Amino acid sequence: MTDFTPLEAPITDITGLPLMHPGRPVGRDDMLKTIFAQLQSQEAVLLHGDSGNGKTALAAALATVFIQQGRSVIWLNGRTHPLPALLVQLGRALGVDDVTTTEQPASRVGALSTALTDKRPIVVLDNVEDAYAVQQFIDKAADNIPVMILSDDDLDGSWNKVAVTPLQDTDAVVLFKQKSGIKSNDFDIDIYGITKLVDYQPLSIALAARGMVAAKQTPGDYFKNLKMVTQNSGDSAMAAIALNYRALSNVLQGVLLMLGATFRGYASVDLIAKVSGVPEDGIKQAVTILSQLYMVQKYTVYGKDYYSLHPLVYDFTQAALQGQNQLANLQAKIHTATVEYALDNIDQPENLAKEMTNFLATAQWATDNGNRDTANDLVSILTDADDFVQDGGYVYELLTLRNLGSGSTTAFPAYEPEPTLASANDDETLYEYEDDIYEEIDSDAYGYDDDFLDDDDESIHDLPAPEDTILGAVDDDDFDTPDLGDLNIHEGMDSQALRTDALQGIDLDQLRLALTQAKQQDDTARIIQIYKAIGKVQVGQDKETEAIATYNELLDIYENDGDEEGILDTLNMLGALLTKTGNSQAAVMHATRGIQMAKSQEDSITELQMYIIMGDARQDLGETQAAVESFQDGLEVARKTDDRQHEAILLYKLGNAHLDNGDVDDAVHSLEQARALFKEQVRRGYEGQVLGALGSAYSERAQWSEAIGYHTSALYIAREVEDRDEERLQLSSLAQAQEQANKVGEALQSYRQALHLAFETDNRNEIVSAVVDLVRLLLISPVHLDIAMMLLNEALEHDPDDRDVLALRDEVTELRADATAKGKEQRPVTGTAQAYAANAYQLLEQ
Repeated sequence: MTDFTPLEAPITDITGLPLMHPGRPVGRDDMLKTIFAQLQSQEAVLLHGDSGNGKTALAAALATVFIQQGRSVIWLNGRTHPLPALLVQLGRALGVDDVTTTEQPASRVGALSTALTDKRPIVVLDNVEDAYAVQQFIDKAADNIPVMILSDDDLDGSWNKVAVTPLQDTDAVVLFKQKSGIKSNDFDIDIYGITKLVDYQPLSIALAARGMVAAKQTPGDYFKNLKMVTQNSGDSAMAAIALNYRALSNVLQGVLLMLGATFRGYASVDLIAKVSGVPEDGIKQAVTILSQLYMVQKYTVYGKDYYSLHPLVYDFTQAALQGQNQLANLQAKIHTATVEYALDNIDQPENLAKEMTNFLATAQWATDNGNRDTANDLVSILTDADDFVQDGGYVYELLTLRNLGSGSTTAFPAYEPEPTLASANDDETLYEYEDDIYEEIDSDAYGYDDDFLDDDDESIHDLPAPEDTILGAVDDDDFDTPDLGDLNIHEGMDSQALRTDALQGIDLDQLRLALTQAKQQDDTARIIQIYKAIGKVQVGQDKETEAIATYNELLDIYENDGDEEGILDTLNMLGALLTKTGNSQAAVMHATRGIQMAKSQEDSITELQMYIIMGDARQDLGETQAAVESFQDGLEVARKTDDRQHEAILLYKLGNAHLDNGDVDDAVHSLEQARALFKEQVRRGYEGQVLGALGSAYSERAQWSEAIGYHTSALYIAREVEDRDEERLQLSSLAQAQEQANKVGEALQSYRQALHLAFETDNRNEIVSAVVDLVRLLLISPVHLDIAMMLLNEALEHDPDDRDVLALRDEVTELRADATAKGKEQRPVTGTAQAYAANAYQLLEQ
């Protein structure tokens, strides 16, 4: 049982919360402030309201704040359970052996109280159905600990009560548009009808929004279908679930019903595979789709996918199975497979812990059906599992199983395992599979595309010969302003809006000739059009300095004509180019003017883009606090206009600015919000960059294990999206974190892999930097000096005057002489520096 981590362990990173944090819940600001103040005063708070109203989302948002303040959270999914069962879970979470190794945990409550007072966690009890045990727990052990109790019922006790009701109508519309990706107001009437039909309940709104998008229906069409289902069922809360379920393929319906047949509505992928006989990969693929539809919640527990159904979805599946007379047969199959699973994993303590609540639920179901042998069989299996019961702290659970086997009336401790969040590597797009799930629906009248993006005007202006072909190829309508949705807009200027392969072969001289002719004819409109085309080609051909001159000339024309819209568009483009080329002070000047003009023109899109330019320029100038303020101003505009894509960009940039400013907690808060949005938008490359920034934040905290985890995830995504520059950056950052964590061997491999990518791109600065990092690590060992010298000689070929390389060469020369004098043999040098790096990189390809 070495390094066995209990499922209930305190959560210190928001990725460990039992649902993906959705950001600040829509329409709940006042409620959040009230609850937060009460918890800060070390009080207990009951969040009560109908299932599906968003109690868990509220609790997750509040837990996030406390985690970011350095507090830990113990989150238990409770239902009804007696005091001893609750104390045991908390005892495992806090490592209180006095509680977990006794058959009478209530008699050791004092030890638990001491641990709670010492470690001061926030305790969250979700899905509570009975107040008695919770009240006893607070009275005996937690009267000075903040506790959140989540229940459908208004439970009486010594706690503050907050009723979580459905959303207001306007907030409900905002949530629906957020989950469906609709940005225009063209469908608000139909969306209002949908949200009203589901009683403004958050879960049902999210289900409806995702179901509508996946079915490729308009809000109007979906409203008609939903209205019909609601009229037939009479249950608005179940209507969206039923409509989504009907649209699923038979395979997906089968997976959902299999989860619905479990005794508590949750199970791991390997247990479901055991029950169904379906390979784990097939189940994962199916559940990915179901989770995108909000029909299933997906986590990871001890590295395995873990799935749970919301109570409303669980009730729906149970009713569906009963209606088809399949529930009893499926449950009998689950019963048999669960006992077999326990036996198969007798030497796998993590798997036993992961499914402990399912073992208990299975034994209870069997006992209720007159079969006490199941409980006794599970007792025998767990007793034979080496020291699992004692060392893992499951004495009370074993006693519960014995009581079930002997006919004791001891209450069944029905609590759920604490799952962790699915890794960034598991997310997949819904649309990849939708043709296999949904029937083809005519969407010609649909007012927005599958990617939720406004269509660009792709019209080509008719221009006289001979330059028609060139100007058509560089049509300026899609290039008036930069696409600042690209995180790399100022680092690489290589988004599709700025650069295409088609621009590389265009002859600028022909465009300049056309410009001369237009000037001779004094055709201002044509002059403007050609200037825009020239600017676009110059950017596409990496001639940014020339492009700046072109756009300055264009700016003069607009100013002479008093064309404020044209001035604003050009200021936007110039600001991006100036920032990219390092002319940050000039970029600040243009951005300041652009922000004022955008406000006067009520152009919120350009206003927030100018705030991004301003923030980037300030950051380049080292004015980090000013950069933070600019990004915050832009973020406010993005949120007011419900611009989720730019909101994600601004949160990412704000997080980095906070990090540069030394505000690590604020950085993590912003970056986690950005991560959630990018994940929701299925923008994998950007999600990876945010994970890398989080790795840097945790490195600042010297939390090397967390930093390594984030950089590893970022590396995985960089390789997935084939971003070699980002991959090299993450390998270098990962190596530094590994080195600080004293994982020298792993750090050495990462540094070598980063060097390989630097060689591949033939970037002199990156090669030299990677060699310096690698050699400094090699100097830890006196037997790698010849290898170090080989690497330094390679670096000097790229930059003979680099001071760090020269200093290291002198140091290695001195150390080599000392090693020779002491008779220390060196590792043989075979091949080249490139081969030394490439051999390590091959490990990533395996």
